Amino acid sequence: MGISDIYLGIGQRRNISHFANIVRIAMSDNEISPEEIAFLTRISNKYNISEENFKEILKSPESIPTIAHINCIERIERLYDLLIMIRADHHIQTEEVSMLRKIATGLAFPLHEVDRIVDEAITIDTDSTDVESFTKAILKILRHK
Repeated sequence: MGISDIYLGIGQRRNISHFANIVRIAMSDNEISPEEIAFLTRISNKYNISEENFKEILKSPESIPTIAHINCIERIERLYDLLIMIRADHHIQTEEVSMLRKIATGLAFPLHEVDRIVDEAITIDTDSTDVESFTKAILKILRHK
């Protein structure tokens, strides 16, 4: 990121971090499909990622650290976006799931629940499940320790 990014608020830094995590998922199988590019474009607009930052992050997503979210609901919503990226090309790759586990850990999900959360998340069809229903399913896991 450029020097001017020092002055970004925490909200925008979280958005950039989240976008970089989505790019990590897209790149984890060593190719970005047209469907993944389309989703990246939509999500960059949703989170106000500039074209310059979009290009920089595509070149080097690992240079952006994952910023954890204090709010559990925000973490789950970010997980939902990551899951949509995994499903964007209609193929769930082992590398993508592995990256999702790392990112879920970085988002501050409880370490002892990360595997259960990710295992449950990848079974949910995001085409027929909205973010609210997804959130309820993940909260159920977190509340039934």
